[in-house]
Amino acid sequence: MDAREQRLAQNEALFREVNEKVEAIALLHGDDDHVYEFYCECSNKDCSLQVPATLAQYEAVRAHPNRFLITPEHWLPEIETVTERSDAWWVIEKHGDAGRLVEHLDPRSR
Repeated sequence: MDAREQRLAQNEALFREVNEKVEAIALLHGDDDHVYEFYCECSNKDCSLQVPATLAQYEAVRAHPNRFLITPEHWLPEIETVTERSDAWWVIEKHGDAGRLVEHLDPRSR
């Protein structure tokens, strides 16, 4: 994995960490059917877009440590694959060395 790919994977892992905190707050104050605003977990460190999803939708993504919830079209086809699409969000999956890195960085794996 080159330095660029590592940096992009680390950016995605950082946004995922922020969304883990969003989910924790939502679990304390909300319900499963409510739509929450998660942060786009794309590799662009300057992205500030939010992704509307329920807790169940977010949990379905988080069931796989190498998958991320993103705004539609916020993917890099050369380093990730789109596994699911909706009008409001896409799910991407990292592969290879980058996939192993984000699995290692997954806060739920620690």
